[in-house]
Amino acid sequence: PALNEYIPTDFSLRCDDETEVVAANDDDTTTTTANGQKQKWAKEPPTLLLERPDLRLWHKMDRTWRVPKTNIKLSLVSPNVYRSPRTMTMNRIFQRVLSDDLNSFVYDASIAGCNYRVTNLPSGYRISVSGYSEKLPFLLDTLTSRMLSLMEQMKEGPEAHPALADMFNKARDNLLRETKNFRLDSPYEIANYNSRLLMEQQVWHVDDYSNEMEGEYADRDPLTMEECARVVEESLLGRVKAELLCMGNINEEEARKVVDVVDSHFLKPSRPLLESEVPTFRSMKLPTKEEAVEIFGPEVAGKSIPTISQELAYSESEANNAVEIILQAGSDLQLGIEGVAILDLISHMSYNSAYTQLRTKEQLGYIVSSFVRKTAGATWGLSVVVQSSVALPDVLEERCEAWLETFRQELEEMDPNDLAMEANAVIAQLLERHTKLSQEIGRAWGAILMTETFTSKLRKPAFDRVERVVAELVTTTKTSTTTNGDSDGDITSELPSEMQDIVVPCQSPEQLKSKVLNFFDKHFAANSAHRRAMSARVYNHEAKEEFEKNLNKPGVLSSYADIRHMKQYLSTWPIVPYWRVEE
Repeated sequence: PALNEYIPTDFSLRCDDETEVVAANDDDTTTTTANGQKQKWAKEPPTLLLERPDLRLWHKMDRTWRVPKTNIKLSLVSPNVYRSPRTMTMNRIFQRVLSDDLNSFVYDASIAGCNYRVTNLPSGYRISVSGYSEKLPFLLDTLTSRMLSLMEQMKEGPEAHPALADMFNKARDNLLRETKNFRLDSPYEIANYNSRLLMEQQVWHVDDYSNEMEGEYADRDPLTMEECARVVEESLLGRVKAELLCMGNINEEEARKVVDVVDSHFLKPSRPLLESEVPTFRSMKLPTKEEAVEIFGPEVAGKSIPTISQELAYSESEANNAVEIILQAGSDLQLGIEGVAILDLISHMSYNSAYTQLRTKEQLGYIVSSFVRKTAGATWGLSVVVQSSVALPDVLEERCEAWLETFRQELEEMDPNDLAMEANAVIAQLLERHTKLSQEIGRAWGAILMTETFTSKLRKPAFDRVERVVAELVTTTKTSTTTNGDSDGDITSELPSEMQDIVVPCQSPEQLKSKVLNFFDKHFAANSAHRRAMSARVYNHEAKEEFEKNLNKPGVLSSYADIRHMKQYLSTWPIVPYWRVEE
């Protein structure tokens, strides 16, 4: 076999270079222990090395894990990917063809300890390479070059490249099969999808994708390899902007060389994406009971859940019913850091309560869960899911509503110190220390991606976002009292050592409990005027008669056409992030 060009020979650590050691010592004059230095370096976020209208380069050299490995992550934002069901389908097919092609094209890289991944999303493309530092720029160059050359080969048509045409047909057929098989997913997954159709502003239905690949219109205007290449070219080289993170065993000079690869393959052939062209995804405001009466009429006035989506299971052999109740709490802007923290705490406590009551005691079904539901545009809520073969969806709704009342009573009766212990458990989960370099990189990259579709004044990542959420859950206690029984005023905070630089609100367990109850009563209580709730039901075929009884009832949405009609009445939540870091 030929020589494997991806096998590294340079395993040196960039942080041990003389210039880097001097720079690190100059930057850190307060920390004396080696462990303290490592903790300090681990907390430092990536720095912005380069900012242009079409690119931001983020970089952090690893001094903590001390391994000769690097991660390079690239996000290409394009408005052309999710422009229509057809363009999204074309890009998905290309991703599959590329993945199939790369299995043999860069096989040697995986053997030599280097990994790559190309992902297609509604917002654009994401490319990731990781492994031994020396060969990563070469791998990125090879990978992105192949993406472009593959696109050019596809333009030439099936006659010029019959093997490539076979790969295209295979990718299309596999995607069609997976899209159609989605209907056979578990009922609770179908319920989750149907609720998303209503709650998210711009979302294509699964049938829209299927109709592009088979049926009358697909026969009239079939998907071709040449058209796929043109669509992908417009998505990758039309109007784009990029976020780039180089993190690990890589210095600034090497990071800037990575920019040269991205420039030559994607950014120089394209033009920068204007802020007004950046694709944004928003969530709809579910109607309150008062708003639902205006939409559906007085018939829904007595319902605690005025908006219901229902569907009959696709498979006649499906034995389960399912329901998901979504209680919208608001967007980032409405909730703020405190609201997001309180919702996280309520969700943490609700899971065990829901499982104990609905699964263990009432034995409604094997799948019972309560969790935070986040939809497009950073809109938050609490979801309660039950899948059951012994009860109909309307009965499951009633039991979920009864559990919510029970859970509210549990919160009311909970000792404030016990609630503070629950908050500490959430804090421990959020502040769990990274055990490898990839975890640290994943968190930093996530913070960067959260800002990629915002305008310039809101594009500064909040790398301390988790710590600031945690600070809202920290409680304080009095440390001592004087001889006359009065407190001496000293406060002891249970703040972890990692967060000594974060400003923490001074709150007692009693105050935290009050915030939890007020939040619950405003957003989740059945009698709240602010409650925004919906239920997504899926019936099995044994309950088909019950499904048909609800057809055309006020507040019941039984088709995608009903959902689209309903969305015309709804407004959207703002997308400003809850941390609101402005430059």
